[in-house]
Amino acid sequence: MQSNNEFELNENIEVNKTKHSSKKKKESKKNSNTTETSYTFFAELHPDIQKGMDSLGEFYASIAEKIKQPAQLELFSPEIIGKTLAETHKVLVDTFVVKADEWDSKQRNYLGDLEILLQKTLDRLQGIETDPVITPNSSDRRFKAPEWQDFPIFDYLKQSYLLHSKYVNELMESLEGINVKTKEKAQFYIRNLLDAASPSNFPFTNPEVPRETLRTQGQNLMRGSQKLLDDNLKANFLSLPMFTNLKDFKVGENLAITPGKVVYETPLFQLIYFKPTTTEVYERPLLIIPPWINKYYIFDLQQENSFVRWMLDQGFSVFVVSWINPDESYSDYGISDYVLDGVLDAVLNVLKISGQEKLNLLAYCAGGVVATILSGYLAKRIEKNPIASLSLLATPIDFDKMGDLKVFICKDQISHLEKHVNKIGYLPGNEMVRVFSMLRANDLIWTNYVNTYLLNKETFPLDFLYWNCDTTNVPAKLHIEYLRNVFLENRLLKPNKLKINGQGIDLKEINIPIFAFATKSDHIVPWQSTYAIKKICPKNTTFVLGASGHVSGIINPVHRNKYCYWTSNSPSKNSTAWVEKAKETPGSWWPMWHTWVAKFSGKKTATNMWQNTPNIEEAPGKYVVSSSPNA
Repeated sequence: MQSNNEFELNENIEVNKTKHSSKKKKESKKNSNTTETSYTFFAELHPDIQKGMDSLGEFYASIAEKIKQPAQLELFSPEIIGKTLAETHKVLVDTFVVKADEWDSKQRNYLGDLEILLQKTLDRLQGIETDPVITPNSSDRRFKAPEWQDFPIFDYLKQSYLLHSKYVNELMESLEGINVKTKEKAQFYIRNLLDAASPSNFPFTNPEVPRETLRTQGQNLMRGSQKLLDDNLKANFLSLPMFTNLKDFKVGENLAITPGKVVYETPLFQLIYFKPTTTEVYERPLLIIPPWINKYYIFDLQQENSFVRWMLDQGFSVFVVSWINPDESYSDYGISDYVLDGVLDAVLNVLKISGQEKLNLLAYCAGGVVATILSGYLAKRIEKNPIASLSLLATPIDFDKMGDLKVFICKDQISHLEKHVNKIGYLPGNEMVRVFSMLRANDLIWTNYVNTYLLNKETFPLDFLYWNCDTTNVPAKLHIEYLRNVFLENRLLKPNKLKINGQGIDLKEINIPIFAFATKSDHIVPWQSTYAIKKICPKNTTFVLGASGHVSGIINPVHRNKYCYWTSNSPSKNSTAWVEKAKETPGSWWPMWHTWVAKFSGKKTATNMWQNTPNIEEAPGKYVVSSSPNA
């Protein structure tokens, strides 16, 4: 927070005005150059502005130099975007040539609403109270400032924008005779353009910005512009605004601090064993598989919200896989490698260390995909399945239900992406952050843009947002196989179409107990996608739906008493029928899952396993700290 002394508002404003007035008269006599006079005006207003003006030459030079450098990876092909919009335009014209009356009706309604809005705005300017023509969605945080309602002009900007967005979205939704995937892509592109065009994103149409500009004498814009420059010079244009203050966290110091040790290491992963906190532990250990795109410590953030620490306190022996952050030398690693040389190898080594025949497997998101594939593989390969139970957290199973993520997946898009990742050898982890952010652009991009660059607010330190930025790369082969075979062709749902080491995978053959947990507001993995495992394995699957989103709904410590979850034992034909019958329970889902998994964990006994295991290095291990976000 900036102090009053820093701005010296009380003492220096009048002095600066006097200096400026005197200086301006002298300069106008000496030099008629208006640019120089304007420069002097800003220089005398505040010392920091002169410093900013002096750096403008370097600023534009650095931009020009940076623009010459091609981006490392193009997520979207301009040709694909152009083709999508061209096809949409053709259908749009064809549709409303045939249905001219329908198009005319939509336009009349839209223009009529604008006319009503204008009249109501004029009435408000004369002091007459009126009801709004349109109001933002209750979850829309862009227009929460009171000026959006209290000032007629800002209220007009807000409502006219909402009316235009409504008109365009309804227009797109009404299109007929268009390829479904083309329509989904066009709607996504246009929605992102509309999000970008919101009046809340511009300094003179967002009432919060002029208010803050007056309060700080323009320092919010000067310093925000410098942040924008700094952030973009660190990466290819356009850089995302920071989600959180990265300088406030460091893995191994205030994140991932639960005591543990690396007990096994391969070129693909490190296996970490956490020090027990109870004198007796369950016989069967718990192995956690994180997504390959993220680091494991989402389960071990800080002590107060560490899932690992909580499970240790319940008496579990907890192991976790810590994936390598791959470089180009890993380009040929595919799904089979992550299933067999990754998860299966970890399973066998945990069993070797614990002396047990079975363990409980818990996996998250993409980690759950490889754990599910392994379970299908083991169901056919061996009689004694080493997995006692499988817990899947926010794990996609039916990829036809993956929402806006499907926009990124089509044959042309995958072919385009394949050429680029094969050149590099991997998909950069920060590109996935970019993809997930675009799914909720208003919350994850534009709100941060306004707060960081226009209002010059400091980002609040949030541990899970730091983790979100601390990604790992994805080997080229793995990423393309996953997109093409699992995502595009949805082979998990097609018996024996997905093969591992020549063995077809049929999820219906998985007969171990399954706990599937999803969250209601997940924008990355819609809960209906996870629910599909309940339809495939109805007798051995317990499905639970939690509140909140992809991360906060999963990492929901018991002591916070936040959110809720829904359960149902009634037979249901589909996810809609299931949720209609489900019973709501307040609080965290952790205790409910503990009760479930304890049934497959054996007795609690004293053990000296910790003392008898090797110690390659202390947790969190070198793999997880090999890279970190740019602060």
